Amino acid sequence: MIKEKLPFWGVLSSQIGRLFSHLPFRPNTYTWLTVLVAIFALFAIIANKPNLGLGLFLLAGLLDIIDGGLARHLGIASASGAFLDGSLDRFVDFAVIFSYFWLPITTPWLSLGAWVAIAVFVAIMPSFEVAYANHRQAVDDPQEVKIWRILNRGEMYPLMLAVILASNFSAVAAGWILVFWVILAAITTFQTLFIALKLAKS
Repeated sequence: MIKEKLPFWGVLSSQIGRLFSHLPFRPNTYTWLTVLVAIFALFAIIANKPNLGLGLFLLAGLLDIIDGGLARHLGIASASGAFLDGSLDRFVDFAVIFSYFWLPITTPWLSLGAWVAIAVFVAIMPSFEVAYANHRQAVDDPQEVKIWRILNRGEMYPLMLAVILASNFSAVAAGWILVFWVILAAITTFQTLFIALKLAKS
């Protein structure tokens, strides 16, 4: 939703791309670094250093912004690069969600393990639905602009990290933030399905 509704996002991405174009690294370098940094972040949280882990997950998010902005600035954005970026994003998302097991999080209604299982599913499903709709030619939306979603990764990732941040202060608050973003992601999952079906019939 951020990319779709806020015009400054494109300007910001362009400025970031211009800034990092002075360094000798290609966009895919930053893309692969996101996973490496996320792995270190996960191990930091396992080692009971949640603030270090949070900082590294933030860095992984920044690297994800850099790779796309740089590719567009250099005029080398490609389908293969977008595929790599989207695929590795899922690895990073999983690392964030998996880290919850080592944090003080008290969840309502269901166990933490149950919420984590649901979180992994609803974090992945909306992107899968869009990709599968394109693959099956049900919808022609390679740029993901026709299938509008409440919660894209640009909104979901900060909410994921907010759980880690809140766990430093309140296990209950962290649990409710987790439940909040999982519910939003679940709504987005069904929203994506129904919009794709509607577009497929039109």
